[in-house]
Amino acid sequence: MTLRTAMSPEQTVDYLNIAAEDRADALALLSAAPTPAVARVVAYLDSRLGSADDSIPDLSTPDFPVTEADWLTAMMHCVPTILRWHGERNIPDAISRATLADFGRNLAINRRVHGRFGMDTYKWLTHTFAGRLFQLGRLQFLIHQPKATIPGVATGEWILGLHIPEAGGLSPETVGASIALAAPFFATHFPESPVRIANCESWLLGPYLSEHLDPASNIAAFAARFTPYGEPLPQPTDAVYFTFRTRSMENLATLPRTTALQKIVLDRISAGGAWQLGFGSLILPQ
Repeated sequence: MTLRTAMSPEQTVDYLNIAAEDRADALALLSAAPTPAVARVVAYLDSRLGSADDSIPDLSTPDFPVTEADWLTAMMHCVPTILRWHGERNIPDAISRATLADFGRNLAINRRVHGRFGMDTYKWLTHTFAGRLFQLGRLQFLIHQPKATIPGVATGEWILGLHIPEAGGLSPETVGASIALAAPFFATHFPESPVRIANCESWLLGPYLSEHLDPASNIAAFAARFTPYGEPLPQPTDAVYFTFRTRSMENLATLPRTTALQKIVLDRISAGGAWQLGFGSLILPQ
């Protein structure tokens, strides 16, 4: 495979699928001379490329702040580097594009939530720029070694964390097709890290949701793929954020109740209940 070389700011913005309303701000960051703070983040991202270390240190010091904008700028500058790394592993360009499009998607979500350019979820994107996260069809898969105990997973074993980007529905056919891609992809491009199990940590796997959803719904079918493990954890804001894209727990009465899921989320909170984070695992088809 031909390895990618340097890219212009316009090519980078296009590759990251940055929407029109965020394009000017992104180009301005990319076109400016990199600051020492940006250089510090670039050095950190370069050091983590291909690493299993998923820690995210605070790169700021009292005399040397590193801002959200510095992180975003550094990530955009690192696009040619991550693409060259993908190329060295013969990862198809279509998968690289689908994976890196999460950058533009998160910018768009941030504008919808906060009404401004930025990304308060930029730490999530460090997985992408470390070469650990890939979008395969509808779902994202994060190759990692779990820190917590998962039944059937040996210490030091690699697994795939399954994540759901905001990119469409969850029909059983779409989800099944995506999961079927995972094991062959990682066996081909990461043969040194064999995987056989995926796990998911989500409010969609919480017991209350499973008990109150229509069993024939797409979300219920998604949750049913997983074998639960561990005790659910309180996560009161996740359901509101991922359903309505707001982090505020105030003025919930003004939120729409158009879908069955919206009604379940709001009714649970109105009744004084708390949403929980559920845990599940599944055996990957090989």
